[in-house]
This record gives sequence, C-alpha cells and structure tokens, in this order.
Amino acid sequence: MNERNPLEVLFPGPRRLLLCAMFQQPARWWTLAELAGRAGVQPTTIRQHLAALRQTGVVCEKLESGRAWFQADAGCPVFPELHSIVHKLIARDSVGETILVVEDQPATAQITRILLESWGYRVMEAHCADEALALFEQHGDCIQLLLTDVLMPGLTGPQLANELARRKPALRIVFMSGTRMTGYWNPARLSLPSPSTPPASPARSGANSTARPRARIRRTR
Repeated sequence: MNERNPLEVLFPGPRRLLLCAMFQQPARWWTLAELAGRAGVQPTTIRQHLAALRQTGVVCEKLESGRAWFQADAGCPVFPELHSIVHKLIARDSVGETILVVEDQPATAQITRILLESWGYRVMEAHCADEALALFEQHGDCIQLLLTDVLMPGLTGPQLANELARRKPALRIVFMSGTRMTGYWNPARLSLPSPSTPPASPARSGANSTARPRARIRRTR
C-alpha cells in the first residue's frame, strides 16, 4: 500500500499547495495569480481558500498599486510550527535535486517551475537577485543548480552567479535568456533559451545541441 504524504492528509486540496508555497518562502509576497498557478486552480477558487486562511490569521494580505498581495503571517501563534512541519515534510518527500530559478518575469518563472517540477525537480523561485540571495542564505546547502535569467534589474544573472559560486564553488550554473547571450558563455556554465521564447540554435544559445534541461543533475557531496 502506498504511503500518503502527511501534508495531503492534514491539508487536502489546493490549501496544502498554498501552505507549502507560502511557508517554504515565508518572506515572499505572492499575487493571486502566482498562488493560483502554484496550486493549479483558477484565481476565483484560490481566493476562497485564502479568505479562510486570512480569517484564521495564517495568512496576511496587503494592497499595493491596486493589487492584492499575500504572505504567511509571521504573527500567527502557530507560525513556527507550521513552518517547521512544511519544511520537514517537503524535505522528507523530495526526491529530486533542488534548482533555484531566478527570473524577473513571473509568467516565465512559473512556466519554468512547472516544467522542472513535472520532471521531478524541487524548485525554489525568485524574481530578483535579492530574493535569490535570501533563499540561498537559508537553503544553500540543498541547492544543486542555479538557473537564472541574464538581464534583470539590480544584479545581472552573471553577477548573481559569481556571488553564489563564491559561496558554494560546487554550485552548477545555467543561464537562460530570450535574447542572444554573447559574452556570457564559458564551458562550465551552460546557456539555454528562455522557455517562453522559440528554441535558438546551438550557436546562438552557446549550448551543445544534445543538451536538454531534462538532464539529471549529479548530486553534490
């Protein structure tokens, strides 16, 4: 008999996916669309679950530029317990390698995460270098690969990659971009087209024609 994930029993349906996302990255503010995409349901459906979580003090909400943003409420009396439960159970059930995806366009980041998770990888998502640095500070030991956009506000992808490689020399690095990446290629760092753009030729992307993002990553020791 297959053992069920305790998170599925404790928090069935979309609410489990909401809690996993928000308590895995508790400092991040999420839009309704981002949470709906993470849970795989329509925004109207996810709004009902968020309303219930907000009423019980598990989730907080803010309005900014006419848009609602949601975050795990650090003031919740059971915040430390929920954070610990989510992290322990996700770590126990995670069998794939962990990839840190850094992309400043949320739609592209979501497509990338969905693809990687469908191939069995565990994905942490950041929308800027500062978010990526914060995630790496907390989870650097378990991150095997950095998949980053090249051109972003603030630190560029190569600058971020250099900083994270300084902290963890064994970290594997892949750049992705919808534009030509001349000057960013070196033999140790693969370059791929963004999943939201048509595939580029190997000469344009700097990647070997046989390279595919589905390739498994060797675990670092």
